[in-house]
Amino acid sequence: PTRVVSATRRGTGISHLEMTLAEAETQQTEAPERKRPKFPYSHRRTQKEVNRAKRGERRDLKTSEWGKFGYADREDLLTKPIEYDEQTRPILRVKAEEVDPKSFFETYAKKHQPVIIEGACANWPAMTRWNLDALEDRFRHVSFKVGEDDKGKKIKMKLKYFLDYMRHQRDDNPLYLFETEMEDNLHVNSLTRDFEVPDLFPDDYLNLMNKDSRPPHRWWCIGPKRSGTTVHVDPLATTAWNAVTHGQKHWVLFEPGTPKHIAKGKGFKTEDEDDEAIMYFDFILPRIKKAHPEVRVYQGLQNPGDIIFVPGRWWHGVLNTEDCVAVTQNYCGDDNFEVVWKSIRKDREKVAYLWLRNMRKFAPELYKRAVAFNTRDNFRMRHERAKGERLPGDSSSSDSSDSSSDEAADMRKNAGLQRLDVNAEGDRKRICTSEESTPPLKKPRINGFSDSADVIKEDRVSQQPATA
Repeated sequence: PTRVVSATRRGTGISHLEMTLAEAETQQTEAPERKRPKFPYSHRRTQKEVNRAKRGERRDLKTSEWGKFGYADREDLLTKPIEYDEQTRPILRVKAEEVDPKSFFETYAKKHQPVIIEGACANWPAMTRWNLDALEDRFRHVSFKVGEDDKGKKIKMKLKYFLDYMRHQRDDNPLYLFETEMEDNLHVNSLTRDFEVPDLFPDDYLNLMNKDSRPPHRWWCIGPKRSGTTVHVDPLATTAWNAVTHGQKHWVLFEPGTPKHIAKGKGFKTEDEDDEAIMYFDFILPRIKKAHPEVRVYQGLQNPGDIIFVPGRWWHGVLNTEDCVAVTQNYCGDDNFEVVWKSIRKDREKVAYLWLRNMRKFAPELYKRAVAFNTRDNFRMRHERAKGERLPGDSSSSDSSDSSSDEAADMRKNAGLQRLDVNAEGDRKRICTSEESTPPLKKPRINGFSDSADVIKEDRVSQQPATA
């Protein structure tokens, strides 16, 4: 067939169709490439995971509003030194080599005196194993709790996404990783081999509770800088200890007698202000000090290797001034058994009953103390009260619908059970457990956790998710 040649290209031997295709290819080559969207994180999926977690954690905020106050540009707020005066007192500090279990009990625990023990966990394997890169190598595909939704359902995120978020975030109050299942989660229980309970905290009588009855008491935490916990008291009058392996925490404490509305700063913010930990340390705390110069405030910095001791009923709040890794636990020992028992018998009636039953079986001397407190206070537990009878001043009880077949008389008797063992000094008591066990009871360990939770020596941690 005859080739059709363009008039402008006559004699060149190039068809019109060929010229058209060639020009189209030239235009495509010269056209600018479509820009790919930029991601603020190293992993493409991190943004999606972070937005999902933020929407679940705070429905009152759009995901784009988490940094609306610009605290990421307020580095001075995290680094400025604490100014001490007549009102603002330093939290006491002591070096780990200057105290032993006996002197610590007499000087601090027995007197319910907060203190930072410098270097108390400096020799833990966690001091090297818990740096962020090492953690990512070990647990990158493991999901950890980073929040709760309005229904109390856990919000989880893979560690590789959380650490990616932490390294790049500019939020005012970032997401906070709180893991409570170190023993039960096979993917993370190797964390329990990275630390040991300090010998300054030899007893934990809450280990006498059945595993399913014991309230949450131990947390492993990763807090990005500017994260923290607002001022609170730990539940059930328990005492806490908190160990930092990486990063730094800024603590504020108020004495137990401080009114709640003062310690928490109620009424010290405007409608357009928030009350997260960073805001509390920024402007709420200064306003409290100015309005109530009579209130004593204790502040201090906890550095890597330090452990802080927070007695029960002390108000406390925390701000992570750096990316921080810590482990924390609430416990009940000789120093606070009375207040913890009185709190649990009133607020957790079924738990108190089960705890008392196990005391009678495994720790009869402790059982006698609990019964003596009840007798002294004329307190009758649920199994001792008439049907429908409630505690004085109580309108309801979360455990009131639970029932037990044991009789009050059976609970009162002491049937030849083992006694508390007194150590060489004769002034500290450690529970010696019975050899026999009755299902579903497991032989408890008082000096540390249950047998399945064994760590380097024993295990215990401080704080509630708010004390991290």
